[in-house]
Amino acid sequence: MKGSASGVIARWGVAMSIVLAVTAVRAPGDVTTERSSSILIFPKVQFDSTGVQTGAPVDTIIQISNTSNSMVFVHCFYVNAVPEDPSLPPGILNPPQCQEIDFSIWLTKQQPTHWVVSSGRRLDQTDKSCTKDFRGCSGAGFDPGLIPPVSDPFAGELKCIEVDSSGAPSKGNHLKGEVTLVTPAGDASKYNAIGVLGINSDQGSNNDNTLCLGGGRSSQCPSGAEYNACPETVILNHFAENATDPVVEELDNGQSRVATQLTLVPCREDFENQIPAKVTVQFQITNEFEELFSTSTTVTCWSNLTLGAIARVFDVGFLGTRFAQTRMTAATDDESGFVGVAEEFHRQGPAAAPLVSRAALNLHGEGVRPNSDTIVLPEAP
Repeated sequence: MKGSASGVIARWGVAMSIVLAVTAVRAPGDVTTERSSSILIFPKVQFDSTGVQTGAPVDTIIQISNTSNSMVFVHCFYVNAVPEDPSLPPGILNPPQCQEIDFSIWLTKQQPTHWVVSSGRRLDQTDKSCTKDFRGCSGAGFDPGLIPPVSDPFAGELKCIEVDSSGAPSKGNHLKGEVTLVTPAGDASKYNAIGVLGINSDQGSNNDNTLCLGGGRSSQCPSGAEYNACPETVILNHFAENATDPVVEELDNGQSRVATQLTLVPCREDFENQIPAKVTVQFQITNEFEELFSTSTTVTCWSNLTLGAIARVFDVGFLGTRFAQTRMTAATDDESGFVGVAEEFHRQGPAAAPLVSRAALNLHGEGVRPNSDTIVLPEAP
């Protein structure tokens, strides 16, 4: 016998209550490259005046904007992952320095700011405005605070966290960022900073120096998640390593080669004790015939490698197709989550030929990590 309408509605209400109760304690996922956030991650920041580490001279322009109508305070951390001996390639006997430099800035309502990482930004009240042809724009506008220059060479990341005037974490979601990698020859590639949204709820409002990204309640995160979770899976759609560029071929410009650099950084960070996070990244590669391949690598604090340097499986001769999709996950739930960017290098001629163009790519994220990733800020003096 069918139940009454009121009984059906009652049961539907109970079911929806259960669903809402479950989702209320599950932290949202999906980091963003488009929305204003409380944590900005700039995975690939480089300055190398001679090209000893990067293969060619390169510098980086950082842009950060306050999207709110109130003043915003920001605490930023550079992490330099250049090897202990910068003149030699990184490796087990030449690990990354993982050296931290922090600084603070403040932005008035709706204020954008920028700086070149090689020179930083001084406090100079005599800064001029940009001209119509945009010459001499470096340092123009309101100074957000003293920003130190990075060392030469520098290869690593920048993390910026929204705080209040006392330095306590704030979940206002007021920050957006962009990065432009530039060379003396005028080549440039640009990507959006990865944003992690603060969760504006009563849950996770203790304002201590441990920021909890996703996950439930734990000894480190007694109030539960304070920010969105890092993605469970990171996805890259890419050329196979050393594949030819179809555009170059179509224009009959001769032989071409494409190489892709993948930059990954752990979501976890301990700035208080300066202990670098480590994660084993597993790769599942699918070629155009839907054949599956796999490999893995370990990331300690920061990693920037061409796909070919990670494993031979990425080479076009191994994959057998020009394009592929790679899905990346942490080996275990207990390890750190990670985010990153990719950068394509297109060359006309053999692999050592001069660079034709470069383009940075934001990666896609999927799913929610079950455990928290924490960022531990230094204790106030």
